[in-house]
Amino acid sequence: MKTKIAIANVIMLGIAVSAQAGYKDMKEAYESYRPSAYFESQLLPAAGRRSLKTQDLFHDDVKKLNATRSNWEKLLKEIKTNRRFSGIDPDLMLSLAAAESDIPAAVDALGGAFSKDILEALVILRNPAITSAENKFRAAIEKISQVADLDQILRQYSAFTEGVMTGIGPMKGKDPVSMKFPFPGVLALKNQVVQKEIEVARLDMEKAVRDAIASINKAYWNLQYLGKARAITQEILTLLGHLEEVATTRYEAGKTSYQDVIKVRINKETLKEKLTTLEERERNVETKILALLNLPEETRLGQPKPSIIRLALPELGTLYGLAREQRQEIRQVRTKIEKMERMLEMAETMILPPYTFNLSFYQDSAVTSVGTFNKMEAFPTSTTASRGAGLPKNPWYGSNDAYLRQTRQKIKALKASLKSLEDKTTTLVRNAWFEVDRSKREESLYENTVIDLSQASLDVSTRGYESGKVMFADVFESYNVWFKANLTLERKRSDMGIYWAELERVVGKRLLPTPNA
Repeated sequence: MKTKIAIANVIMLGIAVSAQAGYKDMKEAYESYRPSAYFESQLLPAAGRRSLKTQDLFHDDVKKLNATRSNWEKLLKEIKTNRRFSGIDPDLMLSLAAAESDIPAAVDALGGAFSKDILEALVILRNPAITSAENKFRAAIEKISQVADLDQILRQYSAFTEGVMTGIGPMKGKDPVSMKFPFPGVLALKNQVVQKEIEVARLDMEKAVRDAIASINKAYWNLQYLGKARAITQEILTLLGHLEEVATTRYEAGKTSYQDVIKVRINKETLKEKLTTLEERERNVETKILALLNLPEETRLGQPKPSIIRLALPELGTLYGLAREQRQEIRQVRTKIEKMERMLEMAETMILPPYTFNLSFYQDSAVTSVGTFNKMEAFPTSTTASRGAGLPKNPWYGSNDAYLRQTRQKIKALKASLKSLEDKTTTLVRNAWFEVDRSKREESLYENTVIDLSQASLDVSTRGYESGKVMFADVFESYNVWFKANLTLERKRSDMGIYWAELERVVGKRLLPTPNA
């Protein structure tokens, strides 16, 4: 009997050892298993086709984000010479590059006779409003790197924390359902939303450039007019001095009254005071230029190079269409509408059920779903009558969410604002075009007709007064007509430049040709 028991124990021990060895071999075979080469080749993506794995799609979106950021940063590197609105010669910008941070270099550029192009280049380099808008643009670009940060953190948490289990064997976690973005992809939509925010910031910068160039151009043309007005006032003072001598000679000869001499002297004193006023107004315009260029208030400027705008006005209908397409305010509203539409789509994508039922997906907590440490069922064990196979009880849950309703109403409001802004732009373009056209017509009238007639009247009346054939009131009037005609001519020439700058500002685009010297 004892012999049988001993034999049985030996047999059982052999079976146990054999079973243990078999389990060890099975475990090693399971862990080291690799499918056949043919099977693995079928898992690889076809040539020219992306992998459809969630991880690959996620990294593809991240690569697109990085590429987008690189493109914006490339634009930033060329931001001083590649502005959409400026239209400045890149060579001129390069020659004045030192003036961006060097005040003496900027002062030297304005020390002698300076052109309008130099002022435009300097205002782009030094204007504080443009610099502020540029920094906001740079800040908006930094949002790109934040788009995927939260998703990266969640994925890292899922991979290194949530999926950790100290059980036996390699427990490889899977991506949770919440990390598998439904079509068209929340990360891609986030990227598009940020792109629209960057575009809005870029248009803000473009508006700053547009407004600064318009302001510096208006200041340039006003400064040119004031310089011409001072020269004309000096000339009329010289002519009145000659008239005073004639009136004094005639008074001493008893051929006229002393009132003629007094009238000439009163007018001379009035014009001297007007000359002082013109000089002070010139200082005001120079101060505005210095403020636009961020230069010290004690800086002394040279004189603007004389120039006259010779241009053919564009067709008014063409300007209407161009303004609706190019004006920065209109483009900003359109961009904001596109941004909010993508935000709405992203919210709907996250709230509504995805296009696939994901029946075979499960969270990466499978280790705790089976065995002794089971805390939850691996798959649902029951379904309710109103639920169906894997569907939510309410398939359109969240589609009428308050946030979505609010966003839809905001989009409608923006579209209405866009229409109102387009109508307002039409009025602004018409008014600016009218002012340019009127200045152009009146400048042509004075240059070709009024100036010659006033000069002829002045010459004839002066000779007639010297010979006693013309009354003093007539000759005095001819002096005033000549003076006002010359001032009006210079005023209209400057007005053409001022209203042309305003027309460009309203349209949102430079309208070449540039002024000819």
